[in-house]
Amino acid sequence: MFDDFVNILDDSPFEETPVDVKTFVEGAEFLNQPTLSKIQYDIVESMAQIYKTDDVERFMGYEKGRQHYVKYTKGEIIMALGKGSGKDHTSTIGVAYAVYKLLCLKDPARYYGKPPGDAIDIINIAINAQQARNVFFKGFKNKIDKSPWFLGKFNAKMDSIEFNKGITVYSGHSERESHEGLNLFIAILDEISGFAENLSNPEMGKTPENIYKAFRGTVDSRFPDYGKVILLSFPRFRDDFISKKYNEAVADKEVVSRSHEFIVNPELPEDTKGNKFTIEWEEDHITQYRLPRVFALKRPTWEVNPTRSIEDFKVAFFTDPLDARMRFLCDPSIATDAFFRNKQRLEECMSISNPVDDVRRIDESWKPKQDMIYYVHADLAQQVDKCAVALAHVERWVKVQVTDAFEQIVPIVVVDLIAWWEPRKEGPVDLSDVKNWILALRRKGVNLGQVTFDRWNSFDIQKELQSVGVKTDTLSVLKPQYEDLAMLVYEDRVVLPHIELLLNELTELKVVNDRKVDHPRKGSKDLADAMCGAVYNAISLTPRDVEQEIDIHTWAQVPDKEKPKPDNPNTPPPITNEAEEFLMNFGLI
Repeated sequence: MFDDFVNILDDSPFEETPVDVKTFVEGAEFLNQPTLSKIQYDIVESMAQIYKTDDVERFMGYEKGRQHYVKYTKGEIIMALGKGSGKDHTSTIGVAYAVYKLLCLKDPARYYGKPPGDAIDIINIAINAQQARNVFFKGFKNKIDKSPWFLGKFNAKMDSIEFNKGITVYSGHSERESHEGLNLFIAILDEISGFAENLSNPEMGKTPENIYKAFRGTVDSRFPDYGKVILLSFPRFRDDFISKKYNEAVADKEVVSRSHEFIVNPELPEDTKGNKFTIEWEEDHITQYRLPRVFALKRPTWEVNPTRSIEDFKVAFFTDPLDARMRFLCDPSIATDAFFRNKQRLEECMSISNPVDDVRRIDESWKPKQDMIYYVHADLAQQVDKCAVALAHVERWVKVQVTDAFEQIVPIVVVDLIAWWEPRKEGPVDLSDVKNWILALRRKGVNLGQVTFDRWNSFDIQKELQSVGVKTDTLSVLKPQYEDLAMLVYEDRVVLPHIELLLNELTELKVVNDRKVDHPRKGSKDLADAMCGAVYNAISLTPRDVEQEIDIHTWAQVPDKEKPKPDNPNTPPPITNEAEEFLMNFGLI
C-alpha cells in the first residue's frame, strides 16, 4: 500500500496504517462482526485509543484527530451496564482492536519508551476459572481465529494468546494467587462487583477494592500515560464496588427521567385490570468528571445491546421487579443476599419520628403511657462502632387468622425511640453516660420492664443498674431475633421511628452462610441490633392480660373511621395477612 511505503520513508513508527473502528469490526478482512451500537463503539474506541496525539492527528487530520484523542484517550473505563448488554462481546472486540493497533506499530514496546521487543501484556480477570475460559477467552479466541488479518500472527495456548512483537493476551481470574510479573498495558476486571469478599481478613482478602488496587498500581507503574484499567459489571447492590467507582468518577451530571409501560398479555382486552404496569428509571448523562482520562457509563441492557429490546424483559419486571431493576436497569435497591428483601415494607413501618435530637435529648412532647411496660436493649461500643439504645413496647394484642382452622394472638410493637453515640465523632463513649441516659427514661415516667445488653463489657453497667432497682440481662441479637423482627415487618405489626441511618443498616443486612445476619464489610448494624433487641424483649417479656378483649382479626375488617391516624406517633400501622409473602421471602415455600 502507498501509505505503508510513505510510513517507511518518513520514519513513521507505523508498519501499517490502522483502519477505523467500524471497518475493523464489520470488515470481512478483520472481525466480520455485526454492527455495534453507538455505546458499544464508544467503549471499543476508549479501550483501544492507545496512540499519541501526533499519530492520531496524522491519520485523522488536526481538528478531528485532536477531538478523537481527547474523547477516547482514557486511563480508566467504568462500565455499569445491564446484564445481557453484551459487555463481554464488546470487551473482546475492544481487546482485539487494541492488539491490532499495537501490531500496526513497528515496535510497540519502543513506541512507549520501553526496550525494543519488550513484552506488552493485556489481561482479562474474570470471577472464576470457568468464566475466564468459557466467556472472555473463548469469545476472544474465536474472533481472532476467524479473522484473515490475524492469520499467522499469533499462537494460542490454554489460557493465553501470544501475538507477534511481544504482545500477549491472558485470561485470568480472581481465584488465582498472583498475576505478578506481567508488563501490564491493559487490565479488564470483568464483573468486578461479583468478586468474592474475604470478610474475615479484608486487608489481605481478594476484595474488589484490593484486586482493583493491585492492577491499577501495576498498570500505572508500567504504562502511566496510555495504560488502562477497565471495570465491567452490573451492580449487585446499592453502593457495591462498581457503583462506588461510578459515583466517585462523576463530578456533575444531568439526569433524565424515563418510563415504559408494559402490557402483560396483549391478547386480553385493553381495559383488563392489572394487565398493564409501568417501570420508571433515571438515566445519567455525565457532564463533568472528578479526575481526567476517565470514561464512565451506566445504562440499561437494551440501550447498549442493539439485539435486545425493553420488551424482552417484560416477564422479569413483572415477576421480580427488584431483581430485574438490579440486573437490567443497573438500579439495585438492596443486596441480592439481603436479609430484608423488601425495602418498601421497611419504609412503610417507619411511620413515626424519632423524638431524640442530636445530643440525645428526648422531646418534651413524647410521653410514656402509664399502663405500658417498656423494654430496652443497648448495643455497647466505645472506640469504633456506634453505641445505640432502643426503647420498645407492645401496643396491643390482636387475633390473626392463620388458616381456616387456626388463629393466633400476636402483638403489635412500637419502637418508641432510639439514641446513639458516635465514638469517631464524639470520642470514646463513657458507658456511665449510657447508664444515666437509661435512668433518665425512668425519671421521665417510663415503666422499665427490663434492660438488656450485648455481651461486650456489660457486667459493670448491669450491676450499677441493678443496684437502683432496674432489672437487667444479657442478650445476643442473632438470626432468630432478626427472624422475629422480620415476621413483624412483613405482617405490618411493628412501628419504627423514621431514621435514615437505621433504614440503611436494615437494608444492608445480609445473610452469611445461612446462619448469621451481618453487615457489609464497611457497614454497621448498631442501631439495627439495638432496635431488634428491644423488639425481641417486648414480644418475649410483655405479659398478656388474658381478660383483655381482642376483637381485631384483620385490618380490612376495621371500619375506616376507626382506623388510627398515621400522624399519631403511638399508633401502629394496618394489619394485613402477609404470611405467604413472609414465607416466600425466607424461602420456606
